Amino acid sequence: MNERQILRPALPGSPEKKQESRDAQKVLRLLAGMLKPLGFERTKPTFFTRPGEYVIEFIHVHKYTFAASFRVHFGVRVRSDNHPAAGLNGPSSDGIPDPESPGRRLYDFDFTAEEVSWKRCANLMLECITKDGLSWFSCMTNPTTLLSSGSPLTKDARIALQREMESRNCVQASEATQRALNAA
Repeated sequence: MNERQILRPALPGSPEKKQESRDAQKVLRLLAGMLKPLGFERTKPTFFTRPGEYVIEFIHVHKYTFAASFRVHFGVRVRSDNHPAAGLNGPSSDGIPDPESPGRRLYDFDFTAEEVSWKRCANLMLECITKDGLSWFSCMTNPTTLLSSGSPLTKDARIALQREMESRNCVQASEATQRALNAA
């Protein structure tokens, strides 16, 4: 008889949860190495950033608390933006549907305590980033798009971008941007 094994989430503070956290960091280190050739740098434990002409492009990798699994978010931020949080203003891996299974998401970034699973997870995240994230980022290189009312930027961020474009000086990252992304 084939019974399906039910996996229960590791309890906070348990040795299993601590191991899951260490394994998650191993996946993120692998991903950091894979993203370097694309120009992304790991600037915070769960943020990878790349400077663009008008915005800082970023990838945020969220580790679920209830499972050994991740979600990937994409976003852009104006350097001089003063909003205190990063602002996950782009698509997320959870919102990318599986074309072969309607109603299901395409990506599941699960991992186990085995090295092969860390590599599989990091490779799958890289696939999501290269197939879905980079195409979205390429749409965010046009200043007209960024300044439009349909832009993913907030009104304040659009105003900040407009000021940056008008000043033509070397724009410094705001303290808020440095805190949110650890990027200049």
